[in-house]
Amino acid sequence: MTTTIRARFTRKPCSLDEVLHNTDPSAPPESIMIELRKELTAAEYDAFANTLLEDRAWLTGRGGHANGQRQVVEVSAPGRTTLYVDPSGGSYGRYVGVAIESPTPGTDQANAIRWLLDNRRPEVSIDQALRTLRIALSGDRDAMTLLGQIATEK
Repeated sequence: MTTTIRARFTRKPCSLDEVLHNTDPSAPPESIMIELRKELTAAEYDAFANTLLEDRAWLTGRGGHANGQRQVVEVSAPGRTTLYVDPSGGSYGRYVGVAIESPTPGTDQANAIRWLLDNRRPEVSIDQALRTLRIALSGDRDAMTLLGQIATEK
């Protein structure tokens, strides 16, 4: 099974700090295709992450878009955030991104149920909302377990 990685990118960042703090959270995440995996030592990674605009031979000619996906070089090191670099044919970090977490279906469902309960009409009690959700989700064993947990929390 292939896992799709999605990332948000920052254009021409100077350093990792800029990637982590200046990425627009409203920008849609992009599906990426890894064309090269570059494993660095922690020291090499730190040097790279602090000078993203410097030319690197291993980035030359890589990146761009193909088949609806951004082509990237995955840059990793032990204990460091994995970076996805799209030099767009250049030899420096023209676009640098980090993966965004994809919600797991269980977490997604739990968040949706909690949101519904938190945003119910004021005249609907929590008990009434839980009863209604139990009826609506009666065929979903995981949802029933979750509703039971939420009932004990409230």
